[in-house]
Amino acid sequence: MRSLYLFLLKTAHIFLFFALAGVCIYCIYKSSNYKQWAVNSVVKEITVPFLKWQSQYIDWLYLQTKNEQLLEQNRNLLMLAFNQKRSTDVVKTVYHGDSLLFSYHPAKVVEGTVHKQNNYIVLDKGYNDGIRADWGVISLEGVVGIIKEVSPNFSVAFSVLHSQFRLSVKIKNTTILGDLTWDGTNIYYAQINNIANIDENINAGDTVVTRQSLIFPQDYPVGIVSFISPKAEGGFFALKVKLFVPFNKLRNVYIVELVNSEELNNLMERANIDE
Repeated sequence: MRSLYLFLLKTAHIFLFFALAGVCIYCIYKSSNYKQWAVNSVVKEITVPFLKWQSQYIDWLYLQTKNEQLLEQNRNLLMLAFNQKRSTDVVKTVYHGDSLLFSYHPAKVVEGTVHKQNNYIVLDKGYNDGIRADWGVISLEGVVGIIKEVSPNFSVAFSVLHSQFRLSVKIKNTTILGDLTWDGTNIYYAQINNIANIDENINAGDTVVTRQSLIFPQDYPVGIVSFISPKAEGGFFALKVKLFVPFNKLRNVYIVELVNSEELNNLMERANIDE
């Protein structure tokens, strides 16, 4: 015990130095948003390769399950292609909706959050792989998010569990429309607010799907209605939606590309659609 005491006494100045250095670094980090952003950017650049290796290792552990999922998806894609009376060479580019064609790029989740107000997902595909910002992200289960930033080899998507995420949806087989949002409380549920009426025969358990857009294929699954609120003040209803995607277990996704999107965007710009 005396030896330990003498050792601590002799090295106390070293521990004190590291403690004070840590306090100084923390104060510098918290002193401005720019410094926090710079430090976080450096940390991400260092940790992303390790996280990618970790993702590959986990994929290896769950290889059998992954293969089963891929086989099931291939079966569904083939069924969809034949149902639309198109040849099997369009399996990579699947038809959805009345006129729009979407192409699907497989990607893996490198990193993601679920317990923040603004949750994101890092994917292992970037603009070297042809990925661009504002493309949709889906999984086998349902809608995942939208690509917001792209680097050569990676991309970052805002997930459904993000305060700025809005998704135009409808109740399947009805005319009830709305915007799906997340209130930041439960990672398994979102909500559709400000519904003027629910006169149609909808019930808990009905499926919520996407409306036609330039980001997601029409009628792609989102979740199921789990609760219908009583009529609120102002005459509006709200629906609670149980999401299909288990964001805390998300591993494999598909980035959604609208075929000929560049041509369509140029046309809309010339027509001043946004003005």
